[in-house]
Amino acid sequence: MSMEKRELIYEGKAKRVYATDQPGQVIQEFKDEATAFDGKKRGVIAGKGKVNAQMSDIIFRYLEKHGIHTHHVKLISENELLTWWLEMIPVEIIVRNYAAGSLAKRLGYPERTEMKSPIVEYYYKNDELGDPMLAREHIRELGLASDEQLDEMTSIALRVNEILRPFFEARGIILADFKLEFGLREGRILLGDEFSPDVCRLWDAETGEIMDKDRFRRDLGKVEETYAEVLRRVSEEQAGVAASVYVSPKKGVLDPAGQATLGALKSLGYEEVREVRIGKYITLRLEGVEADKAEERVREMCERLLANPIIEDYRVEID
Repeated sequence: MSMEKRELIYEGKAKRVYATDQPGQVIQEFKDEATAFDGKKRGVIAGKGKVNAQMSDIIFRYLEKHGIHTHHVKLISENELLTWWLEMIPVEIIVRNYAAGSLAKRLGYPERTEMKSPIVEYYYKNDELGDPMLAREHIRELGLASDEQLDEMTSIALRVNEILRPFFEARGIILADFKLEFGLREGRILLGDEFSPDVCRLWDAETGEIMDKDRFRRDLGKVEETYAEVLRRVSEEQAGVAASVYVSPKKGVLDPAGQATLGALKSLGYEEVREVRIGKYITLRLEGVEADKAEERVREMCERLLANPIIEDYRVEID
């Protein structure tokens, strides 16, 4: 079925959004123009639109495959995505795995210090105010999102981090931090916007080389080449088979960590929590084994080492 591109609905710093003849669907056209420091620095990165559209297509499809609901429909040209139209929630969520940029300054940490656990931050998507950082109480005060919506977006953001950190690691890239935006479609929260070197910090795992828009911000050169290299790596099909293992205590088995966490949550006022079970998440990559045999092999590993079948349950997913 052919898709008709209609009138321009919106133009931002990085994208143009067009109406289509399909109800509820829009075309996002990614531009080569680049901005930094709230628009104070402007330039052109040749091929950026193509890289960002195609990388977003790959990442959104990968996230959908892992249970994250997004606005993505399909890539329709080298720099255009077909997506669902969302009523955007004006809160940007940033997940930080390492100290960089403003976080390093605020905490007084050396750049590239790894966080003890991922840090989630909220920002007001408002150019006039300079996209200020917000506390949950500010979001409630401004009526930008309900507590339930913010909880859901935060949970999704952390799950995206769990999915994408090993994805990038397998391609020789450290995912230092990233920004997500969400919107509503028929009352349901979906991940929107894009996932590209424009909205995350990426470092080469071997050399430490910067592989994101910081190259443009800091005049480091080789911006076009680096963006193209990120797309090349993200496009690569990894050798072998990826597997995920989720291990949790069996029902009825004493879970001291879960009990301690339950007590801590109740002491913080979360009286509605009735049970906490704490487990572990393991990722593996198998080479020299067919996909249809991989699950059997991983289950064997669980029985022999990765889990204790007497007191733990496990679930295996093959990517």
